[in-house]
Amino acid sequence: MAMSQWVRLIAIDLVVILLWSVAVGASAPYWPSRWLVTDRFPLRLTRWDSVSLYRSVGIIALKDHLPEAGAMFGGQSKRSLRGTDAAALRVYLTEVRRAEWVHWISMASWIPLVWFNPWPLTAAFAIVVIGVNVPFILTVRFNRIRLLRLVR
Repeated sequence: MAMSQWVRLIAIDLVVILLWSVAVGASAPYWPSRWLVTDRFPLRLTRWDSVSLYRSVGIIALKDHLPEAGAMFGGQSKRSLRGTDAAALRVYLTEVRRAEWVHWISMASWIPLVWFNPWPLTAAFAIVVIGVNVPFILTVRFNRIRLLRLVR
């Protein structure tokens, strides 16, 4: 395959991934909150999900360096709590669940690439897309664990 074909494929891949991610992020503030009341798969916490585990992998240091774009399309920022009463914590918990769903769905943005890419390029994009979304998922899971403790 010629270099120009690789460049064109990479450009198309970037557009597909960007459009997918923007579409998911832009639609998320309009998802009904009732969808986000419980922790359905893949949000269901496991026995390994603990504050100590997330601290040991460096989430505390990482979370302050990740961008927060929750308010970009009309949602709420998760940079800080808007209140400490039970109602405010439940609203924040809903937003954290929304954020985790956004990143799980965005992580699937490489899948359409399978239909028009050679497998090494698809694999490379899958690794990058997953690698970019996992820190966000871990951060919001960490926050959700702490919020669930507070709400209880």
